Amino acid sequence: MDFGYHMGKRAQEELVRDGDLPWTVLRATQFFEFPEPLLDNRSPVVLMPNMLTRPVAAREVAKRLVDHVTQAPAGMAREIAGPQQLRMVDMARRIVRAQGRHRIVVPVSLPGKVGKAMSGGGLLPHGDYDQGRLTFDDHLAGLERPMATGR
Repeated sequence: MDFGYHMGKRAQEELVRDGDLPWTVLRATQFFEFPEPLLDNRSPVVLMPNMLTRPVAAREVAKRLVDHVTQAPAGMAREIAGPQQLRMVDMARRIVRAQGRHRIVVPVSLPGKVGKAMSGGGLLPHGDYDQGRLTFDDHLAGLERPMATGR
């Protein structure tokens, strides 16, 4: 997807690939934690990207990274993605409910090709990938309710 963040990540990968050192690059889909910082404000209304994704547990990605560190460089490793296809706005709403917060989560689509790609599956893994085992329900079960600070 030709979006600034993703273009930057591809440029970083290209620098690693073109360098003199052996390397491994592990691509991962968005983490379960992605919506949480966007919810962490005092506004009763939160704008959330209308993204379709296959989110993965950050700890499963971390385990894969540790596994790669202990092995020979692999070049482009098999991407890792979560076991469920979810919309970011639905994830955010479920986090709000699980934590007992009071927020209205409003989906926002970026204009043009990027917005269409984000909402239509452009962030889903393509080709062969490894599937994480932990579900978003597993993630929600581990969330703590915020302290009574108006959040």
